Amino acid sequence: IKGPEVMSKWVGESEKRLREVFRKAKQVAPCIVFLDELDALAPARGGGGDSHVSDRLVDQLLTSMDGLENLEGVVVIGATNRPEIIDPALLRPGRFDRLLLVHAPDRDARQAILEIHTAKMPLAKVDLKRLAKQTDGYSGADLDGIVREAAMLALREDPEANQVSHAQFAEALEVVPPSITDDTVKYYEQLGRQLMKRGRNSGRRSEDDLYT
Repeated sequence: IKGPEVMSKWVGESEKRLREVFRKAKQVAPCIVFLDELDALAPARGGGGDSHVSDRLVDQLLTSMDGLENLEGVVVIGATNRPEIIDPALLRPGRFDRLLLVHAPDRDARQAILEIHTAKMPLAKVDLKRLAKQTDGYSGADLDGIVREAAMLALREDPEANQVSHAQFAEALEVVPPSITDDTVKYYEQLGRQLMKRGRNSGRRSEDDLYT
């Protein structure tokens, strides 16, 4: 499920869609609920807005994951590239209590990704194994961008071109830079530690509030 797909302009409809996701998940358990672009679905509450749709969605997600509803056999996984804006209450134990950094694909994975994106592209002696070796730090989206750029370069050189050459891929590498650097990895590793600590602290405060 993509976060933005759950959103609706009608009051109460977004929460209804989210409840329906978990209702169906319980019916077909064991299963995995994968929430892509979690930052769009569950940003930190209190950000303002007239309808407060995001705040209500976070509340609904918390209710669905809190154990108040039986989720036996249902595993919930969220994906985001902006973990810093996720509501901290979602990171407490029993909710999203494990944070995994997905690193850049290794050389074999990059070659496999390139093979997928060029499967229907006529190539002229393009060494994908060599290309995979040259693309350290490139994400799957970056590699897709290289393939698209190489195709565009071929068409710019010859509007009637029916093949893409290795030279055009080499030129595409100069146009499309890698999006994952060592600094990027270090940033997300440090951010992950901070978020998990913040989530645990949020959980302790919530428990204390029950007895005050």
